[in-house]
Amino acid sequence: MKNEKSIINAAPTKELFISMLVRDVTLRDAIGDLLDNCIDGALRLRPNGDYRELKVEIELDTSNDYFKINDNCGGIPVEIARNHAFRFGRSNFKAQHTEHSVGVFGIGMKRALFKLGKKFRIESIAENSSFEMDVDVDQWKDLKVDDIESWQFVFSKFEEGLKKEYSEDKRGTKITVTNLNADVIESFKTDQDMDELIKELEREHLYSIDRGLKITINKRTLKAPELSMLVSNEIKPAIWENLSGKVKVRIVAGVSEQEKYGPNGGWYIFGNNRLILGPDHTDKTGWGAKKPIRIPEYHSQFYRFRGFVFLEAKDPRDLPWNTSKTNMDLDSPVHRTVLQQMIVMMRTVIDFLNGLHDEKNDYEKGLIKSMPLQKAVDTSKSYSLDDVLTTKKLTSKEIFTHPEPAKPIASNKPKPIWIRFEVSSEEHEAIKEYFGKDNSSELGREIFDYFFVREIGTK
Repeated sequence: MKNEKSIINAAPTKELFISMLVRDVTLRDAIGDLLDNCIDGALRLRPNGDYRELKVEIELDTSNDYFKINDNCGGIPVEIARNHAFRFGRSNFKAQHTEHSVGVFGIGMKRALFKLGKKFRIESIAENSSFEMDVDVDQWKDLKVDDIESWQFVFSKFEEGLKKEYSEDKRGTKITVTNLNADVIESFKTDQDMDELIKELEREHLYSIDRGLKITINKRTLKAPELSMLVSNEIKPAIWENLSGKVKVRIVAGVSEQEKYGPNGGWYIFGNNRLILGPDHTDKTGWGAKKPIRIPEYHSQFYRFRGFVFLEAKDPRDLPWNTSKTNMDLDSPVHRTVLQQMIVMMRTVIDFLNGLHDEKNDYEKGLIKSMPLQKAVDTSKSYSLDDVLTTKKLTSKEIFTHPEPAKPIASNKPKPIWIRFEVSSEEHEAIKEYFGKDNSSELGREIFDYFFVREIGTK
């Protein structure tokens, strides 16, 4: 039997744990985590991905000091709430795992609630159970059992194992957060702050919105931004697939409509149809790469570029993302392999866009008679990304298809020849004095002209 005095207490404190948990997550990411939970619920309820008539309603009212998120996406069963949903980290991942979901680390909902405010209430109705839970975070931090910090939450009310089943339209979860933290009030006090939140959530969840999920924030309905690519007989996006292994990969690279300032240009990376990164113009997606192929930095010449990466895994733990699902795990072997393929595929598109830029200049200078690259762009049709992914004839395997550039107009002018020769410094000084010039190149030209006129004839 161990001597109690020999035992060293290394248990974490709740204060420290909460502080570390919320430190590196933004408020927009916290709200995004709660929305992720709703969408995972929708996936459990509708595995076929048809989310029509499902909805998530978000209210954020800093003047009245509350945040609410309410959904009809299936609810949280009492057994899951009791043993898994409120654990800090996954206790038994397979027991609660939904294939192709985005919830993975077991910290998103708790982190979000702690980030948002000091008090929260959760009400949830599942198929044959329901519960309510009220938490005062400050009181919970001070809660102890036998002088040891208790990490437990307590249901205010619950029922389970019911013989009756709640109808699908009754199932859902409502979370209310009050006593909002000061940074929440500061971060969302203007319309612009709300606009930025909406824009970010629209990008992150565009696929769920496309599948019929209705998401509103303060009664404003989110709309999925349209992602499109140009396609014709002469221009076809490149597609590459690797459907073996735990993480299935599809990469598409091509061009889209020209936009002022290029806000939608760059790479987009999705994990289980949730946007992780994008539109991105940094070295995380290959811009400025030196290996295996040199890629330039992103600039206005490449505003048309569109690249899309889709990573799918039954087990979301296999996806190469960070805990807030806003960036890639740059050390992941999956990410490193995918990045190399992205660089290879974008090179052909970059070459085309460089050619498109040079073609205009050459045509204006009279160096070429036609602009086949611009013509190919002008006659192409814009297709939605879904159409590109599902219609085989709209893509080209691995290599971006584009027409050949125009050939230069043949010139009758003879090709110039460079003549170089070496003289001593004394000879150089004498020639400088004779012609009255200091520039060596100009002196060479004077010497040649002097000889040509006198020995060969008039030029």
